Amino acid sequence: MEIYFSNHQNKNQQLFLDLDDTKHIVKVLRHKINDEIVVVFQEQKYLTKILTLSPNVICQIIEPLQQNNELPIKVTLVLALLKEQKFDLIIQKAVELGVYRIIPIQLQRCVSIVTNKIDQKINRWQNIAKAAAKQANRNIIPEVTSVIKKIPDLKQYQSAKNFLAYELTYDNKQFYDWSKDLIDIDSLTIVIGPEGGISASELSNFKDLNFTNISLGPTILRAETAPLYFLSIVNYHSLLKD
Repeated sequence: MEIYFSNHQNKNQQLFLDLDDTKHIVKVLRHKINDEIVVVFQEQKYLTKILTLSPNVICQIIEPLQQNNELPIKVTLVLALLKEQKFDLIIQKAVELGVYRIIPIQLQRCVSIVTNKIDQKINRWQNIAKAAAKQANRNIIPEVTSVIKKIPDLKQYQSAKNFLAYELTYDNKQFYDWSKDLIDIDSLTIVIGPEGGISASELSNFKDLNFTNISLGPTILRAETAPLYFLSIVNYHSLLKD
């Protein structure tokens, strides 16, 4: 059964859907009054029945559903700006893999740069996240934030553990074994740099924020591969915990 997200509930336990979802329900799926659909409100899934179809679909809650498909670790993905299609793909797949939040960041060696149309891009990225969340049966729509332009501004998005995926360590010591850090934490932040790499000054900035430099394996992964590899490991670890 398809799911939808609602941002508004009235005192009669009725949930309102936005115009985009209303159009999809009416024009594409051709639902009728009293059809049942699953609606998520404040991270809780509900079985509902459709009361009205116009101007917005309004649904009456039938019962709450005991379904929570979120990872036990809230993963914040800090992702350097990439070419449009690659960035779109990462958002879609990262949401499918359970990411909690995505922070675009402008680094020195990014091919893409922030333009005066960035707000339009953020809106598009958020819509991609919403579609992926519906497809993946998530309990939340992960937030895609505004673009970060200065590394120190990441401080507000740091977590219980903070990682920087980079093929070289700060001090040429052996790579840090980060798998043990997935035990007994409820949040982590991972930074994935651009294809051109991370500059020495940026490495210093990340070190100042106490980001731990980690390896994602013996090969150098593309920027669009690394976050999906990392999230897959977190997913697998979560299954082992269960």
